[in-house]
Amino acid sequence: MLLKIISKSRFLHILASYFVSIFPFFIIHNFSKYHELKKSLKIIEMDETDGDYCEFGCFTGASLTHSLRLTSGKGFFIKKIFYGFDSFEGFPEESHKIYKSEDFSADYDEVKKIEKNSNGRCKIIKGFFEESLAGNLIKEKINKISLAFIDCDLALSSIPVFLFIKSRLVNGSFIIIDDYFNIDKNGRNIRAEFLKTFSVDKEVFLFSTYGLGGVVFRYFSS
Repeated sequence: MLLKIISKSRFLHILASYFVSIFPFFIIHNFSKYHELKKSLKIIEMDETDGDYCEFGCFTGASLTHSLRLTSGKGFFIKKIFYGFDSFEGFPEESHKIYKSEDFSADYDEVKKIEKNSNGRCKIIKGFFEESLAGNLIKEKINKISLAFIDCDLALSSIPVFLFIKSRLVNGSFIIIDDYFNIDKNGRNIRAEFLKTFSVDKEVFLFSTYGLGGVVFRYFSS
């Protein structure tokens, strides 16, 4: 009876519409993003998926801090390192109307404090991905990845990331792509770059979607 009353109540529908309309998209997107990270990390713990956490495009470190908080004090995650990669200077090219370097540069020294306060659990790596991921030190240190969170906004930035994680994913790894459906002004998009590297339904399987175009995949080795 109550459900029938609610479903037929024009006032309640108008009220729901009002609240949805006044909520900024970035709040809705971030809430759902944090939920996906929580869900993925929980499944990694349940399945004992091997490998470190790598975040490509950590910006101010909010998502990285969230993931560290979720795994704090949990024995399974003690030996895992949480890596945060970012140029802290914006983007290697200006190819999107919304994503501009002037708005997406961050204070490296401030984000570096996350590393200093992590008791060795976190490492912040500065530089554009094409350069930072090519270094032998990083290649040798990161052998396995259990969760790759990719929030690099532009298609160009995603290319070295996909190539880097490809050989380091393990059975059950999660790939979270925050801007999977974005289209740059030059026509490039992250989805196309992802599909050049991975075979959907053969290597990676759609797990869920969130926010304004975030997509979660899970990798299974044959």
